[in-house]
Amino acid sequence: MKKQFVVILIALFALGTATVSAVDGKKLTTYVNPMIGTSGMGHTFPGACAPFGIVQLSPETDTIPHNIDGRYQGKVYEYCAGYQHTDPTIVGFSHTHLSGTGHSDLGDVMLMPQTGSLRLNPGTATHPDAGYRSRFNHDTEKAAPGYYEVMLADEGVRAQLTATQRVGVHKYTFPKGANSRVILDMLHGIYNYDGKVLWSSIRVENDTLLTGYRITNGWANCNYTYFAITLSKPIKSYGYRDMKKPKYRGFMGKLRLHENFPEIAGRDIVAYFNFDNVTSQELVVKVALSAVSTEGALKNLRSEVGGKSFEQVYAETDAQWNKELDVIECTGTSDQMAMLYTSLYHTMINPSVYMDVDRQYRGLDGNIHQAKDFTNYTIFSLWDTYRAQHPLLGLLKTSHNTDMVKSMIAHQQQSVHHLLPVWSLMANEGWCMTGYHAVSVLSDAIVKGADINKDEALKAMVETATCPYYESVGDYMKYGYAPFDKY
Repeated sequence: MKKQFVVILIALFALGTATVSAVDGKKLTTYVNPMIGTSGMGHTFPGACAPFGIVQLSPETDTIPHNIDGRYQGKVYEYCAGYQHTDPTIVGFSHTHLSGTGHSDLGDVMLMPQTGSLRLNPGTATHPDAGYRSRFNHDTEKAAPGYYEVMLADEGVRAQLTATQRVGVHKYTFPKGANSRVILDMLHGIYNYDGKVLWSSIRVENDTLLTGYRITNGWANCNYTYFAITLSKPIKSYGYRDMKKPKYRGFMGKLRLHENFPEIAGRDIVAYFNFDNVTSQELVVKVALSAVSTEGALKNLRSEVGGKSFEQVYAETDAQWNKELDVIECTGTSDQMAMLYTSLYHTMINPSVYMDVDRQYRGLDGNIHQAKDFTNYTIFSLWDTYRAQHPLLGLLKTSHNTDMVKSMIAHQQQSVHHLLPVWSLMANEGWCMTGYHAVSVLSDAIVKGADINKDEALKAMVETATCPYYESVGDYMKYGYAPFDKY
């Protein structure tokens, strides 16, 4: 039989769904290989996420090269997603990542299970024993939509990850008789440098609940990440270290203790939490994120995972991925099927939902807004995505793309420049690349019949295209061209 690759779109333009959920009796998720793109400049990650979720819970093998104390300095481009398949060690598991982009950021709220002696710096790939990172072998890795697993060789810990849109769930199985500890590194991040973390805070609410936040200055100039963490076992003891001597601690600094003090705060803090490892070797950690508040994170946690087991959460996320992938029916070789469905999978990671379950979200103006008639999204790498991804989503995921367009219009209305997003990330404008590509996305959505306010859309497009101080626009309006010798 002649090899061929045939893609049949089934009622996509009107319904956004197909009639089958499996090919040859196999779930569509079995054709997805999240490891594709994790080497070289692929800029993808292998970890767990739900369709269009703001949580992408994934291992990081590094972010950028380290200086002598193990903190991150130097180039950033190779570690946009935090993971390189050729690296020999894992630093930890953080909850936010970019997928397929040409710039790096995020890596928020990183956890790492630990046995043995207490180590609070990350160490380096060449000297992993100097820190909390661990060697690993790819033979122990398993990756699927909504699931990741690896054995941390140096710690003897089996790590399993799954996620919903707003919550990451970790399941750590410690070796019997070993110390059982989790590191929470609030200093860690992708595109990290001295001073990226503006402030961070952890509150030990009780022996199974942590809340907190951190504010970072990275690719997103001012990114607020609030979190709520529940633990399946009570904390036995805990503490933290400030990795750099603070310039000023205030009067509270006289009271703050480094051990078992429930209020932890600073710019460069790394905390640790010890657990009993006698009666049970498993520890399940649920981490919910919010850009609004710790209360919002708690709402997200209770709504999306509540008392569900790790296995229940993964089963539900797997079902969601099968449903979202169920827009294309195809025949082909195993490699062709993997290429198609993995590519489709990658189109449904970013942009990401950026609002709490109560529909509150942080806007471009820094204020908290309520998304009344749309789902708010973020991560608009528009000079990458206006050509193909948004036109594709306009056909295959009409309602999602419509909400993305509404999110862009809301961005424009909150912008002091009255501009549609250029490169929008976590309620921040990144200003990457010239041009105003969002105008093309809005125009395409209107042509395809998206249910948006066309007057608002036209106003947003005109104001964006006529902002006189946006790069080259003033001269273009004046001369009808952008002078080459000026730009």
